[in-house]
Amino acid sequence: MGICDKAVFNNIFLQWNESVQRFVLSRGISTDESLDIVQDCFIKLWQNCADLTVEHAGPFLLKVARNLSVDQYRKAQVRLKYKKHLTKGVENQDGQFLLEESEFKEKVERAIASMPEKSREVFILNRFDKKTYKEIANSLEISVKAVEKRMSKALAILAKQNILKKR
Repeated sequence: MGICDKAVFNNIFLQWNESVQRFVLSRGISTDESLDIVQDCFIKLWQNCADLTVEHAGPFLLKVARNLSVDQYRKAQVRLKYKKHLTKGVENQDGQFLLEESEFKEKVERAIASMPEKSREVFILNRFDKKTYKEIANSLEISVKAVEKRMSKALAILAKQNILKKR
């Protein structure tokens, strides 16, 4: 019997649930967010159950938990940088400007959120973390061409939503 068997999956869940949650909590993730991450880990395990053996379930869960924790951290960093950028010099701005800036910020956030996950990841790493395409390719273990394609998709989404001007 493999992981796709509900009884086997349930046993894996009972065996690994607390360990994965402690692992996520140890990475500085809040309790609520850690529960979401743990749930996502088990969803990914179920989605990949045909490709994994019972012996590999634990390491798989921990690897997914690590990746999702890193993603959560990166999202928090982006929000923090963006918030700092927006609040810089706010005391000298008039109300209309602040309203327009707030509306634009929401529009940008919605556009970024609407991007496919892989394109969003490349966009954030390049535009917010200031990584080069080569650095992104190395960290994601993909080719520079794949990074270029993902960035192209991200920029097309921004252009379509009138956040960027089309060239």
